Amino acid sequence: MLSLCISFAQNEKISFNETVHDFGVIGFKDGKVSCNFVITNKSDAPLVISDVKASCGCTTPSWTKEPIEPGKSGTITAVYNPTGVAPFSKSVTVYTNLSNPVTLHIKGEVVNGVSVNGIQLPSKDYVEALGDYALKTKTLDFGRVGAGELKTFRLDVFNKSDKPITQKVQKLPKYITVNFSEAAVPAKKEAVVEVTLDTKIAGLYGNLQGEINLLLNGVSYAFPYSATILDDFEKWLPEKRVNSGRINANFTQIDFGNFSKGYSRTIKLSNSGKTKLNIRNIQLSNPLITVSKKQFSVNPGEIEGVTITIDKAIVKSALSSTLTIVSDDPSTPLYDVAITAKP
Repeated sequence: MLSLCISFAQNEKISFNETVHDFGVIGFKDGKVSCNFVITNKSDAPLVISDVKASCGCTTPSWTKEPIEPGKSGTITAVYNPTGVAPFSKSVTVYTNLSNPVTLHIKGEVVNGVSVNGIQLPSKDYVEALGDYALKTKTLDFGRVGAGELKTFRLDVFNKSDKPITQKVQKLPKYITVNFSEAAVPAKKEAVVEVTLDTKIAGLYGNLQGEINLLLNGVSYAFPYSATILDDFEKWLPEKRVNSGRINANFTQIDFGNFSKGYSRTIKLSNSGKTKLNIRNIQLSNPLITVSKKQFSVNPGEIEGVTITIDKAIVKSALSSTLTIVSDDPSTPLYDVAITAKP
């Protein structure tokens, strides 16, 4: 029947730009979609569209009511209102004074989703778009990861465009690997990207943040990642947890004031636990601040000093930073200290 309709549509008196329109994937929550079929009068007499009938109530047609002169064109608009989540195929039949009735078809697939940036997606879970490359998350958060653990994050992606999207990565840190299920994501298809964090790298403790540089069809996009790497306390025996080292710091803020007492301060850390306390890392959120040491141990009952210095040659305005002490104290593995100054 379809081939018969096409032969009618492309006869010597009238023609259409297309007789089948594919909407592709559309979101149910986005509501109505429409398309225009262009009809051209190839005869020597005026063309009159007398009626257009839809195959169901979910499709509403409208059309050019005025006579279409020879060589000119008119339109038949088909508006489809989704009634459920499923593939669909509907038709409208066009009646004219120059030909037998011609049936035009619309089709597509309705999914239980919405669109991102006006592009229909197969799922409402796609919340981030890098061009035509859609993802189900805005950031890659590994969460809390045990030191020495290998953790993989699965990224579901979708190609919104009508052409394949090649996907590569650039300049990965040595502790991250990326594997693509496909070198190129086919048009209107989903794919999987697996990102693996290897925390076996020595000294990889504390809050980890960075960006994965995705190369999509040759265009670079930065996609952020984060993780918090600590000792894997869940694997510790109860006895080890009870007898572990305990960080003891009686301060939560260091105020340099106006630097009247200089640009360095020494903080003291003690261990009130029963075994050695290991300071895994000391992190600073401001590059103008440095510490004298980042990794060391404190024996039970002992005190260790750490010197904090602000670069006086660079600091020009009020400064605010956070110093994070990462240790193997299971009760306080992260100890934050606020640092302020007013030059």
